[in-house]
Amino acid sequence: MKLKKLVALGLSTGLAVSSLAACGQKSEPAATKGESVSTEAAKAETSGKEEAKAEAGGKFTYWVEMNGNAATVVKDYGEIEYFKQLQDITGVQIEFMHPPAGQAKEQFKLLIASRKDLPDVIAADWLTMYPGGPEKAVKDGIIIDLNDYIDQLPNYKAFLESNPDYAKQAVTDEGTLFGFHGINVDTEHPSDAGLIVRQDWLDDLGLKVPETIDEWENVLRKFKEEKGATAPFTVLLSNFLIHNGFNSAYGVGNDFYLDDDGNIQYGPIQPAYKDYLTILNKWYKEGLIDPDFASIDNKTISSNMINGKSGVTWAYIGSGMGTWTNAATEEGYKLAGCANPVLNKGDEGTFTGRYKHKVMITAAVTTNAKNLDGILKQFDYLYTEEGKMLKNFGIEGVHYNMVDGKPVYTDLILKNPDGLSVSEAMAKYIQCSYPAAGMVNLPEYQEQYYALPEQKEASVNFNTFAENAKKHVLPPITANSDESKELANIMSQIEIYRDESIVAFITGATSLDEFDNFVKEINNMGIEKAIEIKKAGLARYNAR
Repeated sequence: MKLKKLVALGLSTGLAVSSLAACGQKSEPAATKGESVSTEAAKAETSGKEEAKAEAGGKFTYWVEMNGNAATVVKDYGEIEYFKQLQDITGVQIEFMHPPAGQAKEQFKLLIASRKDLPDVIAADWLTMYPGGPEKAVKDGIIIDLNDYIDQLPNYKAFLESNPDYAKQAVTDEGTLFGFHGINVDTEHPSDAGLIVRQDWLDDLGLKVPETIDEWENVLRKFKEEKGATAPFTVLLSNFLIHNGFNSAYGVGNDFYLDDDGNIQYGPIQPAYKDYLTILNKWYKEGLIDPDFASIDNKTISSNMINGKSGVTWAYIGSGMGTWTNAATEEGYKLAGCANPVLNKGDEGTFTGRYKHKVMITAAVTTNAKNLDGILKQFDYLYTEEGKMLKNFGIEGVHYNMVDGKPVYTDLILKNPDGLSVSEAMAKYIQCSYPAAGMVNLPEYQEQYYALPEQKEASVNFNTFAENAKKHVLPPITANSDESKELANIMSQIEIYRDESIVAFITGATSLDEFDNFVKEINNMGIEKAIEIKKAGLARYNAR
């Protein structure tokens, strides 16, 4: 039975719960010369056991982008304790494939183009990254519909049946279950990122946390003139184009969004978007925006924020605030997370810094998968109670202890002996903040992940306008088979042109006097047809 039908029936089934026997790993003593023979024998025995383990449950290849925190402490997800335990418990081994940092979208396109050489599982935002969306990916023979195997997924099935709100976002309009979803448990705080500012610099200058566009401009200018910041506002290009937050003051999205009347609009062609670009162009000319914003990477941004070259950026509470605060050596270093800017005091922002839906990144099984039974077994485990605990908290007695009925991380996580930040320690041992497959953002995790008072405050500030964002952010809608190719063709052209034009407007390479021509060109590329397709998708989503 298709999940679409299951949602309509409103079935309620409890999750299967089993016990997890956890054991710690013992380190081996260094071998002496006299032990060389026995050591080699031990290695051979270990190798034989690993081969037998792999043969027993099989293995599969898993293509997934490396989390930024994890990239600082491991080279491969196979090094993470969580994945070691997961493989031991299920008996199914994983060969990870990670695209180079910052190249996930480009590498995804190459993967899809290869077809014959697809990995067994691909974790991606299939709604946006595959041309035509997941329904087309299934029809194109790229990934499988898990509805065909739902009886082999008792725990995943039970979760979706008992949580119709999540199930609604888990399927396409046709009811296709296109993979194993990351389940965002914390829907009360949909934004975990936003504008971050050097609070210690504000204090030194006698300034308050900025709220309006004018106040932000003054802060950036003061940071340049009095703090010597060479790139007062620094941000990754992809975040700059989608998330930087300043567009919220002008009431327009950077992509498709819902206006106050619930109508779908395309932000970059709205008159207010010119006003937004105008202020960014002004700041760029004044040296208030990183001159290299179109080309810098995350490492540069981190360096800028730690070493005093920048005082404002867009980043995450954990990997940004937590990591930089931990790494900073400057006495009194302190950061603050800010609500999205407004134009005038008393106004309300339209969006949050980032908006997380109930269902996030999806691990989809490709038609190339050879160990389907093993894949289904391993991913289904993630939707058990014990799988949820392993993913979010690790091994009891090692990574967490139960205190008054709640999981509390040990000092290995919260006060790591190797000097890792909380976010880095979590990335080394568990997988709680990774969106792909399984349940994430549990309240007990959130409370401890945001270990610093300023992180907890940032979570509140980033969600100041969460209710507005819920009204203006499009739900995860999909195009049907007939629409998908046309939409993909239209938007692939528009997005390339849009991104190039926005950078040119900001830097002054193209005069803002050309904005009307920019709008005209996007209209000529078929944006109205794209909006029609989105409207149809929204109507179908609301009818699920």
